[in-house]
Amino acid sequence: MESKLAPPIFVPVRVFLLAPEPPSRDVLRALLALGIEPVVARSTGDAETDGQIQYLRVAARGDARDPMDLRWSRKALRAALRDTGPNLLHIIGDPWTPTAEVGASAARDLKIPYVLVGTSSLGGPSGITARWQARRVRDGAKGLAGVARPALEHLAGGSTPLPTAVIPPSGLVVPLAVPPRHDPPPVVFGVVGRVVKERGLDLLLDALGETYGDWRLRIVGTGPVQEALEAQAQRLGLSARVEWLGALPREALGEFYATLDVLVAPSRSTPQWVEPTGTLVLEAMAHGCGVIVTRCGALPDVVGDAGLIVNEDDRAGLARALQGLVSEPARCRPLGAAARHRAIERYSDGPIAEAMVGLWRRVAK
Repeated sequence: MESKLAPPIFVPVRVFLLAPEPPSRDVLRALLALGIEPVVARSTGDAETDGQIQYLRVAARGDARDPMDLRWSRKALRAALRDTGPNLLHIIGDPWTPTAEVGASAARDLKIPYVLVGTSSLGGPSGITARWQARRVRDGAKGLAGVARPALEHLAGGSTPLPTAVIPPSGLVVPLAVPPRHDPPPVVFGVVGRVVKERGLDLLLDALGETYGDWRLRIVGTGPVQEALEAQAQRLGLSARVEWLGALPREALGEFYATLDVLVAPSRSTPQWVEPTGTLVLEAMAHGCGVIVTRCGALPDVVGDAGLIVNEDDRAGLARALQGLVSEPARCRPLGAAARHRAIERYSDGPIAEAMVGLWRRVAK
């Protein structure tokens, strides 16, 4: 009997990456190590080759920092795709953005499969035509991903038969080592971010007002509700234990994280905002801080089982989490070690590249 060989499984080799801000060079180098030849579109700068990583200047207008402002040239993008001949197009952008629309259009014209990575957990187009266009972009994809799980769920709109993945944005700086911390007490809690109502600092102060023992709170950031929060701390008798550091440059945050035992992110969702990626929480985790977060947006998925998670606006639950660490300060060190391990294992450049390649290979089957 004549044997029948199974058809070969297509594995993408050359992948064209289209995004307002492309993945970091370290992620691209990790892709190379996994057998992928990345071709990266850039809206500014010159074309160049970094080893086997090819950067192409594709004509565009607008600001790359604003996904709704950046508009790639359709003609130039199609020419770049024809010239490089990728097996797959990887688009980072919500389906209603110009980047996703132009990328999907070029992929359809040239019969190149594409995957789509959503970045938003809320919002979308309002007009009938814009909604139809966004659905067309999403429905034409061979795979869907999100920069965080809420973004993936928002993009997919429910269950989907397509391959899916969470692919965090690149750029997390993981220090090779973290300086040793002084053993508490006092337990030093910290907050980083704009001082606005959504960040839940009023909830944190109320919870700390019910937390007995030796603790301190250090706050980095400024914002419109700071004066009210300072008055709240004074009413609660906490002012002597709360330090307001104001805004710090990004490069100074590493030194700040080294002074903390636990970062607290008591964020609360609103109809207009949820925590999109939990970037600052991840940075603290990478620096060995334990974390306490609320179930807001991306935070519970980012933290997983490597931190303490409470419900939004749950003062009693937050107070219990804080009190548990103040009563047993020896828990802070292993909590910080678990957080750092999770950041390295899931959110550093190598794991991000592996998540990308894993999705691409499932798309290719």
